[in-house]
Amino acid sequence: MADDQNKKFIIPAAGGLVVGAVLTFLIQMLLSSSGGDNPVVAKYNGNNVRAEEAFQSIKTRLFDLEEEMYRLKERAISDYVEQRLLLAESEKKNMPIPQLIEKEMGGEEAEVTDKEITEFLTSKGLSLNDPRIRKEDVKDYLKFRQRHEKRQTYVDKLKAQANVQILLKEPESPKIAVSTDGYPVWGKASAPVTIVEFSDFECPYCSRVVPTIARIKQEYGEDKVRIVFRDMPLPSHPRAIPAAIASHCAHDQGKFWEFHDVLFENQRKLGDEDLKAYAKKIGLDEAKFAECYSKGQFKDRVEGSQQEAQRVGIQATPSFVINGTLLQGAQPFEKFKEKIDRILSKG
Repeated sequence: MADDQNKKFIIPAAGGLVVGAVLTFLIQMLLSSSGGDNPVVAKYNGNNVRAEEAFQSIKTRLFDLEEEMYRLKERAISDYVEQRLLLAESEKKNMPIPQLIEKEMGGEEAEVTDKEITEFLTSKGLSLNDPRIRKEDVKDYLKFRQRHEKRQTYVDKLKAQANVQILLKEPESPKIAVSTDGYPVWGKASAPVTIVEFSDFECPYCSRVVPTIARIKQEYGEDKVRIVFRDMPLPSHPRAIPAAIASHCAHDQGKFWEFHDVLFENQRKLGDEDLKAYAKKIGLDEAKFAECYSKGQFKDRVEGSQQEAQRVGIQATPSFVINGTLLQGAQPFEKFKEKIDRILSKG
């Protein structure tokens, strides 16, 4: 499975609505036929094929399409309501919308400090040491974001006063049940949110989400969130399986997360000798690690994790099962926050 399959598939707005409408029609047609939520969709040699079994391998992709259609519609509704509220307010105060917004935003934005630039880049796993990143570009972006946030604060105030409600029904993710027994865990067993990560130590997209997971740990803590690491080494990455086996050898000595961090920091150096050097670096019993690794002691666990991911329809790395619902790709912190907060709000 190539890495480019792991990128989030985005449908252009116009095409998204067309594809979404067709998808909705097909789903409704299937549900309206015999069999309720699991109709017969094909027959062969007198055998019936049910939707659930036929679509098992693509159910996560179907959900992606449904969710993309929902987001497009939600954005369109929100934008429409926002414009109607701004128009009403501009008529009430007898001034054009741009002038109204400028007045309500009030004054120039505060000067962006070096500390704010550093903190912003750090939150994204970046730094000014990267030659592609220019300080002035970051400063301009942060000033733009200030203006946007001021405008959004004003719009949110109008929406609250108007008691705006979006009544569009959000699609439900297919429920996915995966095992967590025997795999590395961070957080308490009593935590209300469990995030099961399927990852590959050689996958560049997986390394991009490491700072995001670290931020989740920091902001929610082990009482609210439990994180379980599962293996999904891709066939295109020859050192992914050896690295995964080595990580379980480290886990056997109680230092999985330390080893995990070193592996993602050194994705291009995952040879046998490299792995042994990392074991020494984090203070493992070198002889015990070497024996565990050379015997492939946890190979079955790694391959079993890989097979389960495929069985439940997970198509990409990294992928996250959050209390049974799927989130695919190296998503930003805000995507995780949305799902975590929704679960926590339900108690």
